[in-house]
Amino acid sequence: MHVLLIALYSYLLGALPSAYLIGKFKHVDITSEGSGNIGGTNAYRVLGAKLGVLVALMDVGKVIAALLITMNWWGGEALAVATSALFAVVGHNWSVYVGFRGGKGIAVSIGTYVFLFPGLGLVGLLIALFNVIVTKYVSLGSLNFVAAMTALLWTVPGYALEYRILSVLLMAMAVYRHRSNITRLREGSERRFGQS
Repeated sequence: MHVLLIALYSYLLGALPSAYLIGKFKHVDITSEGSGNIGGTNAYRVLGAKLGVLVALMDVGKVIAALLITMNWWGGEALAVATSALFAVVGHNWSVYVGFRGGKGIAVSIGTYVFLFPGLGLVGLLIALFNVIVTKYVSLGSLNFVAAMTALLWTVPGYALEYRILSVLLMAMAVYRHRSNITRLREGSERRFGQS
């Protein structure tokens, strides 16, 4: 029963639409600007660098808040923590507050991994950053991040099965949410970082 409760509050916290709320504060409907996505990358492009970074930090913060609540109430039980992380990302991707629209789950996935597995999370971030620097494709760096974290959690010994399954689910969601980016990457029409 506690797993259902964890899923519920984690979803509701993860569903808080940071970019949409910041956009409204600035009198901008981010759902009709840029890609229409309410994640950090579109916020960066539409609202500017400072507000884009703020949105990303808020997205990281909401998943960490869900994880802190879970860890405070149920300790380090792997099933509880993995459930909390999963549903926070689901909430971010399909927010009940904005008609089940959402982001692509990368900032909240980064927050999850860096909070739960700081060492592995740093490795994953360095891999993603290298990809973005070399290719200038944020989407490719994002996908490489979740793929790297999945590979690390499944190959480095000592991690609970629940976390390994979580990594597969987060990667699957990221790939699904990036399917249009993947198509553009294949066609060579994906926008590079800094490109208008």
